[in-house]
Amino acid sequence: TRSVTWEDFKGRAPSNSPFVAMTWSAIRFNFSGEGNNVNVSIETIFDPKQSWKKKNVDDHILNHEQKHFDLTEVYSRILRKEVQETKFKKYESIGTDLQKLFNKNFAACDKAQDKYDSETDHSKKKDQQLLWDAKIDNMLDSLSNWAANDFVLDVGYLLK
Repeated sequence: TRSVTWEDFKGRAPSNSPFVAMTWSAIRFNFSGEGNNVNVSIETIFDPKQSWKKKNVDDHILNHEQKHFDLTEVYSRILRKEVQETKFKKYESIGTDLQKLFNKNFAACDKAQDKYDSETDHSKKKDQQLLWDAKIDNMLDSLSNWAANDFVLDVGYLLK
């Protein structure tokens, strides 16, 4: 996954926020095609304009923010894997089926992000942060076969 730097955080920090930084990452999902092939693109994105930091940040906080981005990439890879392993039942419902997989993974990603912040207390619990660092790195490694953003699904079996 890409490394984030403090220079990437271009948004204005809300003065009333109790947090010192915020990463805005998401899964961008597109598909198109006709005939036997469906072109799929699943990309982890970072939005600099919606990501922000306050003055008192350090490398420990940057690592915590990096892991938010990496955790989003974990769920992008899970989605890529599920999409590539799905045997679709009807040609006409491929779009709906893909959207359901996206929605499920997007919700799971949100839940994981909340759990990560809760268990690390937004990076304040250093021992928990180290555990999550290892956990997220291990998940990325175990899903390395699904690191590529773009792929083609052969759905010719539905047209026979």
